[in-house]
Amino acid sequence: MVSHNNTSLVGQFSSYAVPTVLAACVYCMHSVISGIFIGRYVGADALAALNLLVPLLYLPYAFSVMIGVGGATLVSRLLGERRERDAAEAFTQALWLLGLCGITFALAIHLHADTFVQWTGARGELSRLAKDFLHAYAPFLLFPTACYALELFLRIEGAARFGLVCLIAGGIADVALTWWMVGHMQWGMRGAAFASGISQALACVPMLAYHFFRARHVHPVARAFASLDHAWRMAYNGVSEFLGEIAPSVTLFAFNHAVLRWLGDTGLVAFAVVEYMTMIASVTMVALVQSMQPIVSFQRGAGNAHLVSRAFSIGIVVTEGFALAAAFGILTLAQPLGMLFVPNSEAAQALLRDALPWCALAFLPAAINVAISGYLTAIEAPLASMIVALLRSWLLLLAMLWFLTEWLGPRGLWMTVAVTELATLAASIALYRTRGRRLDLPAQAARLRTHALKHRA
Repeated sequence: MVSHNNTSLVGQFSSYAVPTVLAACVYCMHSVISGIFIGRYVGADALAALNLLVPLLYLPYAFSVMIGVGGATLVSRLLGERRERDAAEAFTQALWLLGLCGITFALAIHLHADTFVQWTGARGELSRLAKDFLHAYAPFLLFPTACYALELFLRIEGAARFGLVCLIAGGIADVALTWWMVGHMQWGMRGAAFASGISQALACVPMLAYHFFRARHVHPVARAFASLDHAWRMAYNGVSEFLGEIAPSVTLFAFNHAVLRWLGDTGLVAFAVVEYMTMIASVTMVALVQSMQPIVSFQRGAGNAHLVSRAFSIGIVVTEGFALAAAFGILTLAQPLGMLFVPNSEAAQALLRDALPWCALAFLPAAINVAISGYLTAIEAPLASMIVALLRSWLLLLAMLWFLTEWLGPRGLWMTVAVTELATLAASIALYRTRGRRLDLPAQAARLRTHALKHRA
């Protein structure tokens, strides 16, 4: 992976970004198509019930991102320092962490599904629909917990295309199974849960098998727990991404209750559609930043300060360019997409027309915030990255939600994210200037030279 000029860095970024973005789009598209099937064949209440469950369903994904991003950053740096045994041990510890988290989530939701549904605020028909989904989905939770992280490790191994194929196969299976179980067999929310769980298993198992049987660098090894330093480091380094991804579990909970308060069930349906329509842009921006991270980590481990800076520049320019395109696209396609989800709800479509311009505006500062946070994680500055994540996904967002709704009423709901991202931008730039430019490269380079001398000896 070591490179010495800007052209090769662009090529490396492209080799990561193309499969990564395609994987993100596949993930989003099958979620969106599943949402369309649920909205059309089960009803608007089912779409609203599923949106109420999103805060809970984000938890396994958030842990997968934390372990995956933190672990991939660590493994990539260790490989850059030519410490292949340490890299394999770190990956092995990551697998055990993923398995432990997945089993814990499955048992918790299986045993306490009714309690979790009560916490969402669902009542009546919404409560019944939500319980149907959770009871059917619980046995499959190990797979969404592991899937995202395994695909990240495949990129480090150099098998990004194989991971992409697995995700595409899972996405196709999800759409086909949702059509058959929800549209044809009329199994309702249970059918949607079975389709999602089976499709994620179909994507996850081949990726895990690749790491066991074909990987040369990122593979499990025996006696990997002589020290827990790797597990601690990957969890600590991925905590900002965890906070960023777990934030929907808190903020969506707060938003759902605020929407119900100000706009009722119709507002909840419109809010669910907004989430589906902005998902692709949000996930793609994260995917572009994650394509930059292994390059930054590797070059930092190799002691190449100027290439670290160039890789970050490429990442932020591409991410912001995509944000501009996404803002234009969401405004252009808002009406036809709204018709796909809720063709019979004029009230929900009217709310969408008010909401989406603010969503488009939020993309522009969000792209820079995500890029800076991801870069800080890649250079192993998790505290600075955590501050950005806390501001844009927790502290400022919840404060702005309360303030703007109390001041402006329902319109404040749609303005919250854009105002939060703009306020966070100043903090992100300040943290980059104070922490992002201090790479501690002399120590890294010294370790690399010492290791190389020992290897030659």
